[in-house]
Amino acid sequence: AIQNIILQEMETLEGIMICTTNLHGNLDPAFERRFLYKIELEKPGEEVRAKIWKVMMKGLDDEEYATLARRYPFSGGQIENVARKQIVNHILYGTDYSIKDIRCDCLSETLQTNKEFRPVIGFR
Repeated sequence: AIQNIILQEMETLEGIMICTTNLHGNLDPAFERRFLYKIELEKPGEEVRAKIWKVMMKGLDDEEYATLARRYPFSGGQIENVARKQIVNHILYGTDYSIKDIRCDCLSETLQTNKEFRPVIGFR
């Protein structure tokens, strides 16, 4: 029902609408064809990810940033989620960043957002 309302509103919109998603494969064809332009932005490469880690998470050494970038092919937003969790933990519990805690939050982020990294549960 919500999708139908959105489609109707899109038809009568007088202006420009910009939408973003990281789940474009889940878009309904009727919804997707209403967009005149579609631009795909790829996830950053390993070197760029290491730089994002360095900006978001101060206090690690360069090798740790490189390891995180190599091990977790995250988008910038996913790296930011991990950094925010570390900041919240610091505020709530007074803990400093540790690579062990960061990796734990990376696993949490992986399980929540990337099906290809999820462990298989059940029988094959």
